[in-house]
Amino acid sequence: MIDINKMAEMSLSRLECNVVYQYPEEFVTLPVVSYYNVAEKGGFYADNSECIQDGYVQIDVWSKNPAECGELSIKINEIMTEDGWTRELSMDIPRKDENIYHRTMRFQKYFQL
Repeated sequence: MIDINKMAEMSLSRLECNVVYQYPEEFVTLPVVSYYNVAEKGGFYADNSECIQDGYVQIDVWSKNPAECGELSIKINEIMTEDGWTRELSMDIPRKDENIYHRTMRFQKYFQL
């Protein structure tokens, strides 16, 4: 079994902003990117052994304005796809309580064990 969070963290470490696990504790320093494992499962088995693991991560972008959010999302997509991830979803999440722009993205990858 592979730690999907560690794999996502390795990819996202190439960003030039704060990257945190699960949810930002504060929103003072923006932009910030958060990530977590949505699901993982066996993708292929042979002789009763898991040979391929299927992993899904969610990445959230938090920024001060929509342009910054969009630019960072494009950079994340480039990094993740270069590392073999496939983007399954990207969408803006409206926030009414603060002037923080939020986009969520989901990526999937097969890992050979």
